[in-house]
Amino acid sequence: LNGDGGGPNIEGLLNRSGIGTLTKLGPDSVADTSFKAMTVLQNTQFFAADGIVIHPTTYQDLRLAKDTNGQYYGGGFFTSAYNNGDGLNWQPPVWGLKTVVTPAVPVDQVLVGNFKQAATVYRKGGVTIDSTNSNVDDFEYNRVTVRVEERLLLQAKRPGAVIKVDLTP
Repeated sequence: LNGDGGGPNIEGLLNRSGIGTLTKLGPDSVADTSFKAMTVLQNTQFFAADGIVIHPTTYQDLRLAKDTNGQYYGGGFFTSAYNNGDGLNWQPPVWGLKTVVTPAVPVDQVLVGNFKQAATVYRKGGVTIDSTNSNVDDFEYNRVTVRVEERLLLQAKRPGAVIKVDLTP
């Protein structure tokens, strides 16, 4: 997502031109703004969203949201309330989309997009693993040096199929 393209780094999806943006309006919640991003994506780029990428802290705020009666919208720690008997799910999807919770995106930022259409990762030659115990003094000290490599390319065919949502208060 965040690679700068320098040296051995892949240029990440977020460092490409053409990524859409949407800023949260004052009274809107994280859920409201995420849904609005889905609508903007469909209206402007003609893609239905297939996923959301969200920071763990932002996801926590979303999961811990309560109504005026103190009931969790996404179900309590033993479930029920608005989860209505689906069982306890540690990280349920947001708006029914595949949801990836990762610190790879900043707090107060959500990515909404059709990631299958936006980009493809190509791997050349698979993963190469080499090991040796004859590097400098490895044999003497009973150490093994391991090198793992893979060659990847990220082709961002349609970066506009991703919207970066700014939730900064």
